[in-house]
Parts: sequence; C-alpha cells; structure tokens
Amino acid sequence: MSVFEQLRPFVGLCQACGMIPYTIENNLITNKFSRFTFSLKHRTTWWFTCNLAFQFVSICLASYFSENGPDNLSTDRSLPITVNVLFAVNSSGTFIQLLLSRWIVMRYRRLRVVVEAVQEVERLLGEKFLAQHKSSLTTRFFIGFIIILTVTTGSTIVVMPLVPSVLPENPSAVLVAVILFLMALMAILIECTPFFIHLCYYIISHYMKMILLHSETDRADAEDQLHLIGMENLKILRRNALIFDHLCHASSELNHIFSVPVFILLTMKFVSVISTAFFSIYYFVHRTDVLENYSLMFPFLFFTEGAKILVLLSAADMPVNQVRLLRERLTRMSHSRFYRRLAEKIAVMTVLMQIDKGRVRLSAAGLFDVGVHLIPALTGAVVTYMVILLQN
Repeated sequence: MSVFEQLRPFVGLCQACGMIPYTIENNLITNKFSRFTFSLKHRTTWWFTCNLAFQFVSICLASYFSENGPDNLSTDRSLPITVNVLFAVNSSGTFIQLLLSRWIVMRYRRLRVVVEAVQEVERLLGEKFLAQHKSSLTTRFFIGFIIILTVTTGSTIVVMPLVPSVLPENPSAVLVAVILFLMALMAILIECTPFFIHLCYYIISHYMKMILLHSETDRADAEDQLHLIGMENLKILRRNALIFDHLCHASSELNHIFSVPVFILLTMKFVSVISTAFFSIYYFVHRTDVLENYSLMFPFLFFTEGAKILVLLSAADMPVNQVRLLRERLTRMSHSRFYRRLAEKIAVMTVLMQIDKGRVRLSAAGLFDVGVHLIPALTGAVVTYMVILLQN
C-alpha cells in the first residue's frame, strides 16, 4: 500500500484543525491517491481560510484583554525583570509556531516535488513488493494522535485559570465555548507541526530500508540461475542507486522546507524549557498570587516542550541511520561471492560514493546538523542557563 493512502487520516486531522488548504485527489481509474490539489471549490480551502481569520482575531482580542487585565504576569512590577523578559519571549512562541505551521504547508511547490519523488520510488519498488513489506505509518499515526489529544487536553486544563484574564467582563457561555474551541484547534495545529516533520522523515527512512530488502529479494531469485547473477547484480545496483537518488532529492526538498522552521522551533522550545524550569523553581521559592495561575502550566510545558525537542532530533536522525546501515550492508555485499567481475565491483564503488549521510541530513538554517547528538549539548546549556538565571 502506498504511504499516501496510509496518510489519509493524518491529512484529515490537518484539514480539521485548519493546518492545510489542500485536498487529496484520487486517480479516476484506480481510485487511489493521485496528488494534493488546491481549489476554491473545496470546503477544505474555505475552512482553512476561516480558521486563519478566526485565529488572527482571537489572538488580537486575547492580547488586548490580557494587557488590560489586573493580574497579568508581564505587567506585574513586583516580579524581577528576568521573569518578565522570559515570559514575554515564551508568550510569543505560540504565535511564532502558528506562523511556522502556515509557512511550512505554503511551500506547496517543494512539497509537490517531494510527493512526486516518493511516488517514483514506489513505482520502482512495485506494488507487489510494497504490499509484502508494509510500513508502521498507520500505527505511528494512531500513537501520535493519542499523544496530540492528551497534550491538547492537558494544555486546555492548565490554561483554564488564565481564560478569565483574556475575556471581557461577564462573558456569555457561547463566547467561552467558542474561545475554548479555537484554543483547542490552535493547540492541535501546533502539535501537528513536529508530528508532520516526524512522519516525513519516517517515510524517507522507511524507503531507505526497503532498498536493502529489495536487493535481497532479487538476489534470492537470481541465485537459482548462477549464469544470470552478474547481470542481475548490475541491474539491482542501478535500480537501487536510482531509488536512493530519488529519496535524496526528496530529503533535499524537505531540508529546504524545514531548515529554517526547525531552527526556530528548536530555539523557541529551548527557551521555553529554560524559562518554564526557571518559573517553576522561582514559584517554589517565592510564592506569589500572580504566579499561582501558572503553577500547573510551567511544569507541563517543561516536559511537553522537552519531548518535542526529542521528537524533532530523533526524526532528523532516522534517514541518517538508515543510510549508515545501507552503506555498511553494501560494503559487506561487495566482498561476497555474488560480486566477482570488475564491472560489478566498479558499480558497487560508484554506488558507495553516492551514499552519503550529508545528502539526507537536516540542517538548522545551515548552521548545524540536527540530530540526537545535540542532546548532551542542549542539556548542558539548559543547566548552565538555569544556574545563571537563579544566581540573578
């Protein structure tokens, strides 16, 4: 089954929360996925536009009432300036993440190139082979969906004490329900962004793994006809090199799409982890009435934002790990008895030169490579900044 068929539930979730204005178009003959389309005739497009307008208006109104509220944290002069600065930076994170989610899905042309590259990979692998080796995309979606609902529900609970401060006096029940509904949609939209990045890089890593399985399948078929092994080896190598090239092309386009957003996301979430940890310790030491409303939100954001950083780092490493395994496996195969002729060994060396982890590596705005190797550095930075903030 094509991964795009398995992505239908996730696309439906993104459409429901107003993240994407695109609709799946099926092939008229096979009734399977053909492409993503954008048209003013689709209800998805109008729902996306209405959500965008509602979210912009709600953010403006919430900012207006919050600035005029009596218990606003950012305007409390009794707190140190460090608390106010960190709170202002942390508060802007929600708006920035909303903009990033819109910016990512608006890169339609690059996303279309990624879709076409993956479709070409599926064509080269064949429907029969794909049917025999299914991905865990559906399972990952349901696990991610449950996590998103849990985080969204938790976010709604921890911000409930803050809702009166962003509402006019004596609000109606309908207004409160509408605001909570919009807040839930925005929370789901924000949570879908790292989930979307995770699924994209999982698909790339899944098809990297399929290259190895495809090679072993074809070689097992050719083993019964020893006189055809040499020709089959060259054919397999050329096809695998072509599949790998398509996957690298898709990864390159994804890097252009996610490079700057991932850098901003990692930066914002890093600041959020530091600030929420500082707020939690400060509230434990200096209990104030203003911080009372944030007592649940700070630890909740600390753990959820830290988990999102891990999701982004591990997602970026998935294709890199598969490339490393592919290179190691191909190196061992080149010394096996199936590769005897000089032409075969030259073909193996040519493919090995093309298999480079840098071709699938996600970079953060070209400044550094994203991966789990950043965890020790980020942990040390969090501890260092926490000590500095607490000393002040």
